[in-house]
Amino acid sequence: MASADVIHHNLKVKLAPNTGIIEVEDVIRFAASKPPAKTQDFTLYPALKILRTTPSIPVKTLSPGHYQVSLPPGENQFTLHYKGKIQHHFSDISDSPGHRQPYTQGWIGPEGIFLDGSAPWYPDFHGQRLTFDLQVELPDGWSAISQGQHPNTKVRNTWQEYQPQVDIYLVAGPFIHYQKNTPNGLAEVYLRAENPALAQRYLQATGHYLKAFSDLLGPYPYPKFALVENFWNSGYGMPSFTLLGPQIIPLPFILHTSYPHEILHNWFGNGVYVDYTQGNWSEGLTSYLADHGLKESSGKDRAYRRQSLQRYADYVARDNDFPLQQFRARHGESSQAIGYSKSLMIFHMLRRELGDTLFFRGLQQFYQQHKFTRAGFSDLQAAWEKVSGKNLAPFFNQWLTRTGAPQLTIRDVKITTTANTSQITVTLAQTQKEAAFTLRVPISIQLANQKIIKKALLMEKKSQTFHFSLPNAPVKLSVDPEFDLFRHLDPAELPPSFSQFFGSQKATLILPSEAPEAFHAAYEKLARSWQQKRSNWKIIDDNQLKNLPTGQALLILGTENRFRQALLDQTPSIAASEKTLTVHKTPLDPREKSIALALSARDHPIAMLLSAHDVSAISGLSRKLPHYGKYGYLAFEGTAPNNML
Repeated sequence: MASADVIHHNLKVKLAPNTGIIEVEDVIRFAASKPPAKTQDFTLYPALKILRTTPSIPVKTLSPGHYQVSLPPGENQFTLHYKGKIQHHFSDISDSPGHRQPYTQGWIGPEGIFLDGSAPWYPDFHGQRLTFDLQVELPDGWSAISQGQHPNTKVRNTWQEYQPQVDIYLVAGPFIHYQKNTPNGLAEVYLRAENPALAQRYLQATGHYLKAFSDLLGPYPYPKFALVENFWNSGYGMPSFTLLGPQIIPLPFILHTSYPHEILHNWFGNGVYVDYTQGNWSEGLTSYLADHGLKESSGKDRAYRRQSLQRYADYVARDNDFPLQQFRARHGESSQAIGYSKSLMIFHMLRRELGDTLFFRGLQQFYQQHKFTRAGFSDLQAAWEKVSGKNLAPFFNQWLTRTGAPQLTIRDVKITTTANTSQITVTLAQTQKEAAFTLRVPISIQLANQKIIKKALLMEKKSQTFHFSLPNAPVKLSVDPEFDLFRHLDPAELPPSFSQFFGSQKATLILPSEAPEAFHAAYEKLARSWQQKRSNWKIIDDNQLKNLPTGQALLILGTENRFRQALLDQTPSIAASEKTLTVHKTPLDPREKSIALALSARDHPIAMLLSAHDVSAISGLSRKLPHYGKYGYLAFEGTAPNNML
């Protein structure tokens, strides 16, 4: 069961949710083919107390939670007995307004159980790969989930995984279980309340995605995939299961967005593990193959790439940018824009460089060669170099080690027409402050006879001139019309959106001094929740300002705000009267609907107007609006509130 350099754990676990207590007997066996060192160091959650070892061997405490055991000569296993309480406090992870990601290193409580290596509930020998047998004792009605499979369906709450892992996950709760056999693995659903219709939708989707990704990349590496409902709102992908929050699972779009993303992680991230010393390649690659791939299948990939570039433009600035090779995990919008959005664009550019056949053949070889081992960007590079015969070092060095992005402009166009042909001379420039990037710039030239000619221009300098002979007169020139390059978007490609406001480094949030007291207090609470971790965001009442501050983002709150109409007057696309706003031909009454607008305003990079028709709706708007970042106008009804435009 254990192979070279892999440790096997045979765990018998007793969990008491009401008290937070865990008691474990772990038979630890080192690989027989490689005699273990005489002394072994391991870590264990500091609140866990070691009770005894079998056979009785010395356990030395090096520091809290850090131990050393001395094995008798010739022995390759021992049993560790320990017990204690794991209830690590929850905290919020966020670096952008309104986004709150609850996180705990480990929790045992009446709400549920979540354990992984973050709070090592099992002995961790310096991250060495492991296999395991797991038997869990729980209160009646509770079920335990881990990676792998049930070795014995007659014995409840037992799991087994003999493929080398980097962590052991243990999740438990009062679940209702559903399952369905598929050709590529068992599909399972664990819900906290009975809902067979919802379960069937997830079971069907599981079978569909397991087949699609197996056909694309290679056989699914685990015996099952399970959807598990968490007791807080999360979006975690573990080997062979995903842990999603109760508010997330019922959303209909999750089946076609987050859910396939987490399934695909079982090939990349939980099938081939990430060598974090080289950066996290898994999130960008999974986003490209799953999220972007699904949009591609429905012809919406161009819009998805534009949104990815807008996310980078909105949330990444000089003071929070970093090279992709330094990305480890998402900790808010700026890190997500680099580790997910920038990364997926780089994989897209590489695919265009290599072509579909070589791109996917390289991924298949990478997956087969590195399955259940750690791999880095260098291993991906080697796989693609092997199948293509190309030296990809310049490509990877540029996109992994540099910050910033290219910014393109058309500097000059000259056309000379003769009887039979047209000559066009185009000068392209990279206008970013940084040195030139090497780019394969796609251009599209539309001719007078409606024919379209497409070319890819190799650009290696800050300014470069290109010449073409055309069979007909050109009438339109487009540079990167499909958003195939990772680059800074041109201002004309950036319509007003809420993400521009939420990504602003400097902003003034203006409260309506004439609003009823309850509304003013609720607007102020919303403003303060969005202001957290933003030292350059200022909150002020409108009666304390003579004029609007310039050169920064604005948030105008409330219909009573004295600056509201002045901004609406600058926006001809929105017709405003005393009682209605007409947004893209849709009349809205602010007394009946909560309305949010993103506006391009004079002297301001972005202005956001927000009004609530009911004071009870403001807390919901505070929570929901940051998740609508790509939009420029929204209307809500009710106190939840529910989006209707």
